[in-house]
Amino acid sequence: MKFDLENKEWKEFSVKKLFEIDRGKRLISRNRIKGNIPLVTAGFNNEGVAEFIENEEQQNYCNSLTIDMFGNVFYRNYIFKCDDNIHVLKNKYLNHINGNFIVNSIKQTTKDVFSYGKQFRLKTLEKLKILLPTNSKGEPDYKFMEQYMRHKEQEKQKEYQNYIKSRLKELKNTPKTVSLEEKEWGEFEIETIFKIKSGVRLTKADMKNGNIPFIGATDSNNGITKFISNTNSSKDRNVLGVNYNGSVVENFYHSYTAIFSDDVKRLSLKNIEGNEFMYLFFKTIILKQKIKYQYGYKFNGTRMKRQKIMLPINNKNEPDYVFMKNYMKNLEYKKLNEYIEFKKN
Repeated sequence: MKFDLENKEWKEFSVKKLFEIDRGKRLISRNRIKGNIPLVTAGFNNEGVAEFIENEEQQNYCNSLTIDMFGNVFYRNYIFKCDDNIHVLKNKYLNHINGNFIVNSIKQTTKDVFSYGKQFRLKTLEKLKILLPTNSKGEPDYKFMEQYMRHKEQEKQKEYQNYIKSRLKELKNTPKTVSLEEKEWGEFEIETIFKIKSGVRLTKADMKNGNIPFIGATDSNNGITKFISNTNSSKDRNVLGVNYNGSVVENFYHSYTAIFSDDVKRLSLKNIEGNEFMYLFFKTIILKQKIKYQYGYKFNGTRMKRQKIMLPINNKNEPDYVFMKNYMKNLEYKKLNEYIEFKKN
């Protein structure tokens, strides 16, 4: 079967006519009873799952789409509850394959429209129209959507399998290392190891859509909060982006060129050209400091410079960058092989 989206017949459909629309029930934090069912509220991180509850008065949903007040949309194939910031879209033809096709169609329609200033409400949802492929009767072609998504998944899996084979070949001859427990460690201040460079403030109003990742103080999506065409002095690559506001101490390695928020510091090694393996080692080491910077104790620029971290050392009592690199290479090689064995079973 050919999966040519351009030559497929498409039609605009009203969301109100396609779905039964429901709304969650208000549930403030102090009234939530801890349990095992995800509570969905407004937000993109963790797909809007705030916590797990068991409040019986909150209705259970499953096999549905959810849209929050900011236009974040997800398909959910598990049992969940939601608060009054969430609209639930139900349709008997939905499944976890075509559901994600429809999610993408809704995203294309609502992209960059809704935010804190312009929120997604029921009236907006009822007026919303989305483009979907149609069958010979002019109805949404759910079968095509499902087959298309399965086809794309198979393509991606094949692509990933080829990537793994190539990656394993690269990592195969990495020198073995001793365990972390056997290695000698030393204490170092961050500023003695890294050049610390600031990001640049860029407001949402000034952002222009584009292809350059914008790195904000988030704990997900590798720190990427938007893709822009703006440029400024924070443009950088091959660095560790460390949050000192927002999700403090969370950090991500950026091998690609990106623009950095003023809430994110860019760390690059002083005495050696860093690579992905070294920076991923440092990522974990720095993240261990997260618990320290909570409850009002700010992770500001000065404290970041003076923060001490433990690092493996060589016979000169210097950071052992070769060990860090090879340790991470061996770890990746092990994990990729475990994945291959898992897929076989």
